[in-house]
Amino acid sequence: MFPLSAQNPDPQSKPASGNAVSAEEQAEFDAAKNLDESGATQPAIAAYREFLKDSPASPLASKAQYRVAELLESTGDLSKAFDAYQTLISRYPDAPEFEKSVSKQVLIANEYLGGRKLKFLGMELVPATDRAEQMYSSILKNAPFSKNAPVAQFNLGLTYEKQGKAREAAAAYQGVLDKYPHNSIADDALYQIGYVYMQIGATGRSQDLSALVQAKNTFEDFLIQYPNSEKAAQARDNLASIGGRESGDLLAVAMFYDRYKNYRAAAIYYNDVIRRQPGTKNAKFAGERIQVLRSDIGDDALRTGPERAETGEKVALRRRLQAQIETSTLADFNGPPRKDIVPDELPMVSKPKLRTDVRDVRPLPSVEPALPTQ
Repeated sequence: MFPLSAQNPDPQSKPASGNAVSAEEQAEFDAAKNLDESGATQPAIAAYREFLKDSPASPLASKAQYRVAELLESTGDLSKAFDAYQTLISRYPDAPEFEKSVSKQVLIANEYLGGRKLKFLGMELVPATDRAEQMYSSILKNAPFSKNAPVAQFNLGLTYEKQGKAREAAAAYQGVLDKYPHNSIADDALYQIGYVYMQIGATGRSQDLSALVQAKNTFEDFLIQYPNSEKAAQARDNLASIGGRESGDLLAVAMFYDRYKNYRAAAIYYNDVIRRQPGTKNAKFAGERIQVLRSDIGDDALRTGPERAETGEKVALRRRLQAQIETSTLADFNGPPRKDIVPDELPMVSKPKLRTDVRDVRPLPSVEPALPTQ
């Protein structure tokens, strides 16, 4: 995971406020600092906290609070360290340690997102992705204009993905595009939106076609906006997989009509497969089948015209198929799964093979604060 390097406050730096430091404040701060420099971690933390209790408005208060957070971090208690950095952000928003504190918070949240276990009474509990979610949300709430906010927004999406909250993840990635459209991670966010909807489409639920359409549109937008991205090749592969899924659905309907000798309707769907996915295996099969039908029954039988009488059972099944194809692509469709509508004997298309996984996407690191100019 990402290294958590300590950043000791510069002893020569000036107080955060223009107010003078009283002799009593300086003496108490120096006493805590001496414990700190001697390696007495816990006594130093206690001394800094006592100083903050006695002098919460001191120009040295933000330095003391920052050092408390760093010392907690050094002990491995990252959850309490995060909260200590949060105290600094909330109480001293104008402090020079503000941006460094946000950066440290992102690093800590990344640790939990990456699999660090939350401890309670010294015992390790299950990986705390829910704690990571809380941390990123806290960063965005309290420091929405920090240079690290876009990273927190993106990593919040990763957290939702790991929790199986696909639509929440897509919304979090969309937040990057809405709030930070010119940030360097905007392309990653747009790609992840497409990938999330592709995952939803691969589940086989009743909304799968709607999600696949959204994934297709997103990947197409991605290639238009970021044609030179390192993810462009993967986006094109994903589009090919999605196209195969769509053509497979149409092919299943065409084969249904073909089986029940409604050759005109079958030809319509076979041609739709060819039009939507030229050059694919499904398109080749559809073209070959159309040629066989032309040879067996002639072109006239495939032209638009009155259909043969159908049995009541066949009419009902055909209408159910048509209704499924026409409505399952709607975003608000909440009908039964396709497996409950398409007969079992009809070929079902396999899910598109995903060539990436949320486990392969590492949380983005925090933005390093600028080096001091003096």
